[in-house]
Order: sequence, then C-alpha cells, then structure tokens
Amino acid sequence: MNWKRVKHYLHIAFLVGVVLLAVPALFAQQADDGSLYYPADSHPFGMTYGDWVVAYWQYIFSIPLSTNPVFADMVGVYCNLDQGSGPVYFLAASGFPGTHITRTCTVPAGKALWVPNLLNECSTVEPPPSHGDNPQELRQCALAGTDAVVLNSVKFVVDGHSIRDVARFRVQGPLYHFVMPAHDNILGLEGVTGGSSVADAYAVMLKPLRRGYHVIHFEGTFGPPHEDWGSYSVTYNLTVQ
Repeated sequence: MNWKRVKHYLHIAFLVGVVLLAVPALFAQQADDGSLYYPADSHPFGMTYGDWVVAYWQYIFSIPLSTNPVFADMVGVYCNLDQGSGPVYFLAASGFPGTHITRTCTVPAGKALWVPNLLNECSTVEPPPSHGDNPQELRQCALAGTDAVVLNSVKFVVDGHSIRDVARFRVQGPLYHFVMPAHDNILGLEGVTGGSSVADAYAVMLKPLRRGYHVIHFEGTFGPPHEDWGSYSVTYNLTVQ
C-alpha cells in the first residue's frame, strides 16, 4: 500500500469536509433572523413605524431644497444636517430617479437607523396628483402612489444581509402637519410655509450598528400607473463611531 498516496487522499477528504461544514454557516450568515431591525409592528423608542414615517417627513420638509439630504445630496455632504440628539439617525431616500447614488457618512454610535426606501406623500398644499383636502383624500392619495411600487424590486441590504419579506415594512403614517421654509422649499411653493399631509412608505428601522464600517443598500422601482416616477438606488458607506 502506498501510504504517501493514502495520506494525500485523506488530506483532501479532510479539506472537503471542512468546506462542507462551512457552507451551512455561510448561508446562516445570510439568513434574515430579525436581529438587524425592529419589527414593523413594534414601537421603537415609544413610537410606531407610522410615527417614524411622520418624523422623517417632518425632518425632510424642514430643510431647504438647496441643502436637502434627499434632493441635493448624492455623496453624503448633508448626512448630519439637523440630525439632532435623539435616538434615531435618519438616512435619506433618493431624489434622483434612474441614478445610483453613493453617500459616505459618519454616524454616532448607539443610534438606530431609519432607512426610507420608496415613499409617497400627499398634502393639502400640493397640486394634483399629490393633493388632498381632507384626511381621507390624503390617505387614499398616499396609498395610491405606493401601490404602484413593484414589490419584488424593493430591497434592503445591510452588510450583505438581505432583509426578507419586505411587504411587512410598508407602512402609512397618520395625518400630520409640517413646516417648511417660505423660500427654497422642497415643494417649490414660494411663500407657503406648511400644510397637512399623509405619507405611505417602505421603510425599516435598523438597530444600532456596532462601531466600525458598514454598508447599507436600498433600492426599488415604481410601476404602472406611475412608472414615470422611475427607479431609485442608494448605497450608504457608514462609519459608526
């Protein structure tokens, strides 16, 4: 018997066994076990997901168009603008349809992350098709816009881990009031300083990330009858410190 050859084959068999044992662990790392995010029916920091939809939109409305993290930032220069000292850090959706954007930001450690993907809001001050005169009209208007989202296009990925069953993260907020600058506001309405609105969104509240480097990606596409609203894709390179 050639023991040298036997040892060679035993070594190969050992390596194959190690690889086979590692494969389940690899797939387990990609599994969505819910550890990354707060459930959609939970109350992070005492607020529902719907309440956080409202808080996000009030934050976005309050910032001038020229420095707005949604509509004026493709690289992350306005990441920390007016974030405040609360427990949640707002990432920003994309205001650039058809374009993949990458933002690089530094996030304070211990902050949860609100990740807004595709959203639609309607208000009492915008023209049709984003107009409503009462809460019922506003709810129906917001709902109709987000109904056009192509569900299988909606993706949330955190450090290579995809969040599954994204339909559960569609949420509509309650009626809310917003304040915006009289000039250079995101609605382009000169002299208008606020109104009432309802918003509908696909969004996820991530639990605080450990210190270090992280990559968050989200994307999605609107379909009929709003396919002209386009597709959106955002990657955040985050340093948590």
